[in-house]
Amino acid sequence: MEQLQEELTCPVCCGVFEDPRMLLCSHSFCKKCLEDLLEANRGPAFRTPLKCPTCRKETPHNGSNSLQINYSLRGIVDKFSKIKAMPRTSDCKQHCGQPLNMFCSTDLRLICGICATTDEHKGHDFSSLEDAYEQEKGAFAELRQEAENWHSADTRSCLETLQGSKKKTLQSVSRDAGMVAEYFDKLTGSLECKKSEILSDFETLKLVVMQAYDPEISKLTAALEEHSRALELVKSFRRITDPVSFLQQMQEFRQKLKVVKETPLPSGKDMDVGPHVRNFDVKKWDSLRLGEIDKISVPHECGSYQTGGAGKTLPKWLVLIPILFLSTLIILFLSMQYSASDLSSNIQALINYYSQTVLYIHEICKDMIDEGLERMLQVRDAGLQQI
Repeated sequence: MEQLQEELTCPVCCGVFEDPRMLLCSHSFCKKCLEDLLEANRGPAFRTPLKCPTCRKETPHNGSNSLQINYSLRGIVDKFSKIKAMPRTSDCKQHCGQPLNMFCSTDLRLICGICATTDEHKGHDFSSLEDAYEQEKGAFAELRQEAENWHSADTRSCLETLQGSKKKTLQSVSRDAGMVAEYFDKLTGSLECKKSEILSDFETLKLVVMQAYDPEISKLTAALEEHSRALELVKSFRRITDPVSFLQQMQEFRQKLKVVKETPLPSGKDMDVGPHVRNFDVKKWDSLRLGEIDKISVPHECGSYQTGGAGKTLPKWLVLIPILFLSTLIILFLSMQYSASDLSSNIQALINYYSQTVLYIHEICKDMIDEGLERMLQVRDAGLQQI
């Protein structure tokens, strides 16, 4: 169709011919296009010959109406216009360029000529488009009745129910997701807080270690430096011949040697002078529940480090026994050695001392009660964890 339309196109207006007229050179043009050419080329001479726009050959004329009508071309143009006005047939999706010009009565669908020869439609009944049109018009009334009687109201009700259920479920899921996010935010905050607390405690332990070890290290370092200087002085004695210089050097040598001798070496027990961490195992935290993170003890709370040489701390109540015993001996001794007035003043001093002791005992009892409660809570938590 496109190639045919190109052959039926006027060279002047580039449109399909309208009332085509033929010149002596056999080239054809629209009558309107030739009239425009004659009007444009009108000169002083009467009826100047018309030059062909294609080959420039002249054609005598007596106006555009005198030019020969190309009847053959006009008939072809009329048929082409009718065909072009008809609705364009759709092409087959399986076979490109093939029009859907057949109807499969078995599958009730349009096909092309190639589709009819394939195995997919083997043994099927086929009909022309006109017969299929009449047949399907009769079936349309029945299908329309089925479409109108379809339970759309029930379907719409089910759809609304499903949409409402979906909305509620999504809201519930979003609420649970928010709770999970909030929980883990709090859990992360608790972990970070506990981490900072424990690391801060270790930094404090580092300072304690430095304060404990640095003095001893400084003493030994100073002693080694003095010893090195003393050895340097020993070498310089070989070059001294002047008595005064020798005596001066001897005085300085004695001082340095004195410093070296007076620096005692710490014993093996005393060398362990700083605090050190013991039994601090992070693997124990694996058995903790999420809600027990705040119960993780830092080193200085759980007694996982100690100062100086190893040794267990005595209970405070054991310290009271020798204090009370010594106080009783002091009272008996004073009653035998001093007069009544002196004894009264001394007893008053002892009463004040006992008052301080009672306060101390009160603090010890309070600590013991708190420690007992803490132990009971630990036993309870351990029992709950085992359950």
